[in-house]
Amino acid sequence: MSGLLLLLLMSVGFSDPGIPGDESLVYLGYDQENQTSREIIRETQDKGDYYYSVHEHRDTTRIVVKCKVRKQDLSTIQVIKNRSGRFQLGIEQVSEGILVKDGFKDKQSKTKHSGHFYDRHTMMEVFRGFPFDDPETVEFPFFEVNLGIVVTGTCTYRGVYNVKTSLGEIRCHKLTLGFKSKLIDTAYKMVISGRSFDFYYETEAPHRMIYWTDNKGSYIKLLRIESENDE
Repeated sequence: MSGLLLLLLMSVGFSDPGIPGDESLVYLGYDQENQTSREIIRETQDKGDYYYSVHEHRDTTRIVVKCKVRKQDLSTIQVIKNRSGRFQLGIEQVSEGILVKDGFKDKQSKTKHSGHFYDRHTMMEVFRGFPFDDPETVEFPFFEVNLGIVVTGTCTYRGVYNVKTSLGEIRCHKLTLGFKSKLIDTAYKMVISGRSFDFYYETEAPHRMIYWTDNKGSYIKLLRIESENDE
């Protein structure tokens, strides 16, 4: 491993949380804007050097997001998003950059970037690797596909909260996604997404995401655990 890469991994702060080898979680997702709810299936597999996850919306949109993240720092290798059975978006690291494929417009573009990066489609896994034992704000290279640039994202620890779920009350760490630049932070909330994001992870390893919410009333909350196999 090169000295530059080692320095990058040390400076980021995310690390492998020990996700079970075969994990299937079912969430209830609620969209405040459309006032609709649906089940969201999140399946993650340990592939040795990386984790592979499939995020599927069980509703009319038929959104399926497939992600690969490196085990050592949970950075993004590849993201493939399909909607209604059609390829919509592809994101992957290539030589000296990030390649984006737009399936609906049938075009592709490349963003210059050296080193690892993190994409919003993978945040549910990435924040599981937060240093909960020594919590402090973690800064990381965040790729925003809507802007086509890499900015400095922040993951800030907000304390411990009890979250009520269908499985009972679960004690959770709260984390907030933000950005180092106040300008970017404001633009992201007002122009790009129109909202801010909070994530809640169980305090016990392997730190499953229990609850996600935004400041507009939308949320994702754990309903049940369908399978777990460490083998």
